[in-house]
Amino acid sequence: MRMNAPLVSLDDENSPGADPAWREHMMNPFVRQSLAQRCAVLCLSVMTLLASGVAAATQSPVASVMDELVATLCEGRSFEEVSALDNTAIMAVLTPEQRRVLSTEYWAFDVNVPVIVSVVRDTAQETPPFWLEERDFEKTGLTVCNENYTYEVWQKQFPAGRVGLGINGFDRHRPHYFVGVGPQNTADTVAISNAVPAPQEVYPFAKGSSIYHDWPDLVITEMPESLKGHLLLPTIRGRAREAQLIGAFRQTAHPSSETPDMVTLTWSDNPQTTQTIQWRVSLANDNPHAVYYRRKGTEIWAAAASESNVLDDRNIINDRSVRWHRATLCDLQPDTDYEYAIAATGESPTAAVGEFRTAPAHDGAPFTFLWMSDTHNNPAGIPLLEKAWELHPDAAFLTISGDLVGTGQQRDDWDTLFANYKKFLRHRPIVPSIGNHDAIDGLGSELYRTLLHLPDNGPEGFQRGQSYSLRYGNLLLVSLDVTADVAAQRPWLEATLRDTDAQWKVAVLHFPPYALREDYPDIQQEWCSLFDAYHVDLALAGHVHYYLRTFPLRDGEIMDNPEDGTIYLLSVAVPGRERPPIKPRYAEVVDLSGIPTCTAFIVEDNRLVMRAYDADGNVRDTFTIEKQGR
Repeated sequence: MRMNAPLVSLDDENSPGADPAWREHMMNPFVRQSLAQRCAVLCLSVMTLLASGVAAATQSPVASVMDELVATLCEGRSFEEVSALDNTAIMAVLTPEQRRVLSTEYWAFDVNVPVIVSVVRDTAQETPPFWLEERDFEKTGLTVCNENYTYEVWQKQFPAGRVGLGINGFDRHRPHYFVGVGPQNTADTVAISNAVPAPQEVYPFAKGSSIYHDWPDLVITEMPESLKGHLLLPTIRGRAREAQLIGAFRQTAHPSSETPDMVTLTWSDNPQTTQTIQWRVSLANDNPHAVYYRRKGTEIWAAAASESNVLDDRNIINDRSVRWHRATLCDLQPDTDYEYAIAATGESPTAAVGEFRTAPAHDGAPFTFLWMSDTHNNPAGIPLLEKAWELHPDAAFLTISGDLVGTGQQRDDWDTLFANYKKFLRHRPIVPSIGNHDAIDGLGSELYRTLLHLPDNGPEGFQRGQSYSLRYGNLLLVSLDVTADVAAQRPWLEATLRDTDAQWKVAVLHFPPYALREDYPDIQQEWCSLFDAYHVDLALAGHVHYYLRTFPLRDGEIMDNPEDGTIYLLSVAVPGRERPPIKPRYAEVVDLSGIPTCTAFIVEDNRLVMRAYDADGNVRDTFTIEKQGR
């Protein structure tokens, strides 16, 4: 059973998933054992090393050196000049101490006996890490392979004690090096301890062993006999970003100011009685802030104080750090229009900056919600959402089934997303699920979850907003995190679906269990079986960048009536390429034209109407479900 879905698509001919050997390795039980849990814990450690996203109280030595280097390299240089920096220019400014830290404190562990350490690096990386030759690692003629990459092996002998290794390089070469450790004396047994970053998983160095926690199905297929019996230390591809300087510098097109902006609504609790509001200011504005709100048409403002975090991204040279505020309004009246303003605590608001309506008090009240997928902070989504909202001005909220941005750890991507949809997001909440780009390369969804304050009612051990449920009127929406352990979410998902009395049940998840091919058997087994058991009406997904709607399905078989099966929908909000016509047996509608859509669902008690619109308001697909009774 796969414990973490691959962050690739089998529907992309450029993906490793298109290789039959890749599918065979998907069934390797060794690959699947708790990889997602390990990746999630390692992400927390690595994010503190990155020193981007939410500002950390303490930094690793490598992160501190990178901060120093960024300051040195940016001093007196234009954006164009820092963007053109190469390995030679970076090496020229390193101090001896910085060189030592970057050579020895990036990846370290203790060994109990004398060992041979193998640094296994991708041959396609243009410049080897500088410290390999400096620290007397020897380039051997050995190679290790998987379906996608060929790695060369550099080796060095170490005595018992501390082993310290250096950065992957100043580029962002995603196939990060991994490590092998074997005894110098074949009679010895090697034990690894006190690893940084922790936890450090240790596998046998063998065919079928996984290399990257964030791509567990990419496994060793060829290796030399001399490495058999050694230990393999896997990593995540996201670590390549920790020391990236070449091509790393960015400018946000939407720098912050002392005036609040990026106002975004979410729900973190009951939509009938609460509303969460987030916004941004520059660090220069360190005043306490509050949301002032009132029932529309009244005069007296109430106030809700905000909390704030400093968000830091050292590679954004024109707006490195900002202050992100959040306030939750409580004890609101259901089915009521409110308006609000944002100001420093104690100031009198001059005008409202947005408005919202709380959820209806009664389950039978009609409402509409909108759905998009794979927005990727792309401006192509702006006219889509604007047209759908124009056609459905009463839309209660927007759900996005993952890949909201291109790179989830880069704050300027989120700046662009919030700027793209600013007209909508200050008036209507966003209710998303996490996609692989939102937690790219195994680095986790911390920035996503900081920027979007979502319900904290998910599986035990999960962070707030990873997976959650939300009740709006007679609809239960369940948001699932496909980048986390799929099986670990099953008990919570089953309890959530079992215990609800909602008339309509909708699941939102990024990876599609039914697409042009069936790429995610673990999702089918762990989640779709529960969709069948407790009748989830709709499952909204994306990832593959085309439109598809299935017949009602139960256990993969076509049902005549939507009351007997789940309809799986896939969409995309960015233009895609046309594809050859393919239509699997379970698909009722397939649109491979590459035209993006935004979909409206009109819910009226026991009737639901779906309309998928293009940017001109043309209906690309529609259907109606009518239930006979509760």
